[in-house]
Amino acid sequence: MFAVIYRAYLKPGCEKVYKLAWHQVASYFVEKRGAIGSCLHKTEEGIWVAYSRWPDKATRDASWPGENALSEELPEEIRKAILILKDCIDQERKLPDICMDVVHDLLLDE
Repeated sequence: MFAVIYRAYLKPGCEKVYKLAWHQVASYFVEKRGAIGSCLHKTEEGIWVAYSRWPDKATRDASWPGENALSEELPEEIRKAILILKDCIDQERKLPDICMDVVHDLLLDE
């Protein structure tokens, strides 16, 4: 199991559009690119945390074409939704991505 975690503060007034775009992107990667699932959280401090779960790092890497540039492999509506997500993030308060391999998961009894 491999997880990718994103944390960010959002710009004021962006919560609704961020949630809609996140759902669109997360659903695409689950339905079409091999993700096992995805989850979105908001902390009491206003940090938004999104993570995706993958069977392994190789599947995730093969499913996410390019680190910084949006690939033509992705459908136009998904590229647009990713740009919406990026536009909603408050760049002044940027937090780094966190990538982890699951060592033990009681949910999956591993």
